[in-house]
Amino acid sequence: MISEGVDIKRLRILVYLPYAQTELAFRQAMGRVVRSLGEDDYSRAYVVMPTHNILEEFARRVEREMSLAARTESGPPQTKICPICEAQNPKGAAVCSECGSEFPPRPQAYKACPECSSLNPIEAQECQNCGHSFRLEFAITLNEALRLGAIVRGMDLEEEEVREAEANKTEILRNVLASGDDALIKVIKQLPEESWGRLKKILNNQ
Repeated sequence: MISEGVDIKRLRILVYLPYAQTELAFRQAMGRVVRSLGEDDYSRAYVVMPTHNILEEFARRVEREMSLAARTESGPPQTKICPICEAQNPKGAAVCSECGSEFPPRPQAYKACPECSSLNPIEAQECQNCGHSFRLEFAITLNEALRLGAIVRGMDLEEEEVREAEANKTEILRNVLASGDDALIKVIKQLPEESWGRLKKILNNQ
């Protein structure tokens, strides 16, 4: 459903067990949970997925793009400039609104078949030449489904750190709020809850 454009404002928990391993499919799914409902939206969302290397790499790319260092106030450009008359046009325009010249079509993306090396459209589910399936086939047991850790704001957190954070987050938050230190309260609000266990460990070692 999430890949079909169903109108859902935002998902809170996504269990991602895909049949396609393309980055486009992954990003379409992630877009359902990483979106914000406004400036005052401090709610959290979670993605549970198999520990396949390719999916973890996709997740890290999304996290890097969402990091504070990668964000800009202006965001990505929403317009494009006509190469003929230099007029600004909407990003998705096929022709220039000023001079009528056509924008060159976006190049078709292809992927190579691992069996016969022939090129196929990126959205193809099987090779058009040899019939090799591009679908990701895997079986997952209950033990494999258990959490091994988390990827939070570009950080790889161990399972022990995540559990430590969950066990102590109420006490940590209560102590920070009781301190009345506005600077500290601001920091803890921006810090992902999953990394509180790491913070506690660092402070205990000082």
